Amino acid sequence: MLDMFRSKGLQSAVYLVLIVATVIVFVVQFNPSAGKQSAKLTQSCAATVRGTCIEPKEHRAAFMLMVPFDEHGTRLIGKAKSMHIPQIALEGLIERELLIDEAKRIGLTASEDEVNDAIISGFLRVSIPADKPELQVSLQAYDGKRYFGFWFRDPKTKDFDEKVYKRNLKNLVNESEVEFRDHLEKEILAAKMRDLVRAPVRISETEALDSYLAEKSFAVLTYVEVKPSFVARYGTPEANEAEIESWAKKPENATIVSQTLDARKKDPPKDGNIRHILAKVTPTDGEKEHAAALAKITEAYARISRGEPFADVAHALSDDSSKNKGGSLDTDKTDGFVPAFKAAAETLKNGEMTHTAIESQFGYHLIMRDDSSHLAKDVARELYYKSRATDLAHDLATRIAKAMKDGKSADDAAKAEIAQYKAIPFLKVTRDKSIEHTAKAVSADGGAASAANAADAGDAGGKAEKIKTELDPLQDDDRPQALTSTSIRRGGDALPHMAAQDGERLVDYSFNAKDGDVASEPFKIEGGGFYAVQLKEHKLATREEFDKDRATYMDTLLRVRQNEALALYVKRLLDASRQDIKKDDAYMATWTSDAGAGSDEDEP
Repeated sequence: MLDMFRSKGLQSAVYLVLIVATVIVFVVQFNPSAGKQSAKLTQSCAATVRGTCIEPKEHRAAFMLMVPFDEHGTRLIGKAKSMHIPQIALEGLIERELLIDEAKRIGLTASEDEVNDAIISGFLRVSIPADKPELQVSLQAYDGKRYFGFWFRDPKTKDFDEKVYKRNLKNLVNESEVEFRDHLEKEILAAKMRDLVRAPVRISETEALDSYLAEKSFAVLTYVEVKPSFVARYGTPEANEAEIESWAKKPENATIVSQTLDARKKDPPKDGNIRHILAKVTPTDGEKEHAAALAKITEAYARISRGEPFADVAHALSDDSSKNKGGSLDTDKTDGFVPAFKAAAETLKNGEMTHTAIESQFGYHLIMRDDSSHLAKDVARELYYKSRATDLAHDLATRIAKAMKDGKSADDAAKAEIAQYKAIPFLKVTRDKSIEHTAKAVSADGGAASAANAADAGDAGGKAEKIKTELDPLQDDDRPQALTSTSIRRGGDALPHMAAQDGERLVDYSFNAKDGDVASEPFKIEGGGFYAVQLKEHKLATREEFDKDRATYMDTLLRVRQNEALALYVKRLLDASRQDIKKDDAYMATWTSDAGAGSDEDEP
């Protein structure tokens, strides 16, 4: 039977050529419209690659060969769509066409026997994009092949059966036998090109050992992150203009001040333009909601008072849509604003900000007016406070590290330092007396009134919850806290967002210090801040361990490097062919619906 199947493919091809030739002769000689201009036929393509059309039918076949199965062999169409398999299948076909062009250029071919062997074995090639090798595992397509033998075998004998194969072929890929064989031939040819690209990659034992020791060695750190934002809020003293001016004139600071000022002058603020920050809350909300809103507006005020630009704080904290414009309302007029907002804005001169929270029916506001004449001073002030907060954050991280070195736990060391900072009372409120509060609101002097009722703020026993009246450094989200790292590997990142040089230094420290050691000098975080670090534990992999795993590890590493080489090769092909690749976006959009395939299908 198998020999007959192998030979039959060639016979079928010969017969097909003869039949096509006969049809062509018949059409030319007997077609009633012979001698007339024939109508142009339009061809639908999911994509074209260097002029080659990838037809929707071919794309759907590639998709169906990638659809995952459940434990009963049912194809999970819905899951495939959620995994973006339609898009992945098209990417794979585009890469396949590029690889076929390269294969043909160097004389590679795929024989009919190879196609027959693939069908009989049941292991069919699929074109998984080179930059997604992990899909080989999730789709059980190892080495780019998936097993479909149960579609082609006799249920009783478990042997390949040509009748079963032909009967199930349409359900499997909705292609004719000729189309399916052509599909497999292309896949085999592209696979040969992939193998050719991967073949030269080699891994030496020395390279494998170095990789093994780096990968299998690990360290775990206990660390405390100190953020400048926390120190700026609670620990940076007010500075007068003389201090700021003196700082800005120092040579190491003058350049950055000048550069920042030049950048700001390109889009200067409009004199008198009104900005605001809103902490949204309604008059009918309870004490807890009002306290939370006042906490937000107090945080905003504290950040602006310590040098952050009003626009930046508005973008970070405001509950109004104007946050996307730095709180700008794009007007210097007060017409149309609610009475409390209007009254407060009218009292402000250019460059001034309200020093109380302005209450309206929308919540609590901070309001300011822009002043271009203060631009130079504002820039110097902003950069001064930023620099000062960074220096103080470094000092705080150093003190925490010293306390850890002296025997305190990271958590205790952080809490002891935080306890030295004073809480910030809530900003006083300029209340709109026209608003009738149906629930207790926070009092106008910044304190909280007594709880309205136990149901709103209390526990099950009716005891009222204490309403906050201040920003507590011990509860601040930005406070220093003890954390434990994930396992750190050589050559990787030790902790998130590390500055480059400090990141390398921290990795070296992690594998050379003793367990329990504390680094004397904090490590810098990119963008600001510092880590106080203690080595919790570490383990160094050994040559003896490598020797036990040598064969498996070297084989795995070789596959990884080969996949990397293939991905690089395909990327170069894609980059060189960008102008020659066109996708039909309208066609691909249909795959967000059923795309010709319904929900998960019950199939053998």
